Amino acid sequence: MMLKIIVLLVLFVFGSASSAFACTSFALYGNEIFYGMNFDYTLIPLKFWIESNSGMKIFHLGFLYELKDSASSDYFATTCGMNDKGLFCSCQEMEPHIEGVEEPNEDQIHIDDQYETISMYPDVESVRKFISKKLAVQNSGPSLHNLFADTKGNAIVAETDNKENIIVGMKSDFLVMANFANHSLIGKHPDEAVGVGAERYKIAHDYLLKNKNDFNVDKGFELLGKAYCRDPGCSTLCSMMFHPATNHIHIALNLNFERVWKVSLDRGVIETHRGYDKYRQTHLGAEGILSAELESFGN
Repeated sequence: MMLKIIVLLVLFVFGSASSAFACTSFALYGNEIFYGMNFDYTLIPLKFWIESNSGMKIFHLGFLYELKDSASSDYFATTCGMNDKGLFCSCQEMEPHIEGVEEPNEDQIHIDDQYETISMYPDVESVRKFISKKLAVQNSGPSLHNLFADTKGNAIVAETDNKENIIVGMKSDFLVMANFANHSLIGKHPDEAVGVGAERYKIAHDYLLKNKNDFNVDKGFELLGKAYCRDPGCSTLCSMMFHPATNHIHIALNLNFERVWKVSLDRGVIETHRGYDKYRQTHLGAEGILSAELESFGN
């Protein structure tokens, strides 16, 4: 618990100074089911890995924070992933900031701990039941919210103001999350979105509305390329497309959509998909692989 608090305090120092923790994610139920996510941040190492838990396999993206005066020199905070049952989560910063609770009481839980449900449950209904048991509160670092989606046609954004759990569902057949609070759009048109990430939200929403019936991985990357981070001091370090029907995750680094990696969650491997002169494949397990290692391995 103390390690997590230190991480979020460090995040708050960097994030509040430069809006460095952005990100955009979506879930689409069109001709097929797809999830997508742009990870936007300052230039830091990323890691991809596959965790196994009680027979379930879970893919994670994490970002590095080196913690001084900590027993752990390399801590990778999880921010996006999917399990082999098709349950997806993207955990992103939410603005404006809400003052956090350093130590939740027995009836509370930090909202970032909701991410751990993808290592436990198969669907959004189970996540909803988990959320309903305790009041989610913000931590001492940046305020956060979570987009959950599954293969049963359910997608939600989970938020909190430290007073109540706020669940925002889909109005149509897709759901988008940026960095403003999704519940601020309840009863409003998407064009009325304001706040951090509103432009990225509108870009993603409009693209999905026009392309939802013939969507695929390439169109997903086209969407993510249009919804890149425009904030000063922040870059789109990683773009990911999730296809739960095949349990494949396609990964592009630094907006280079000509060079794409593919993770097979079932087989536990990551391999070159396109844009590389030679085919490369390696095991992907709990030890993970850094984004820089991927770039070097692919050459």
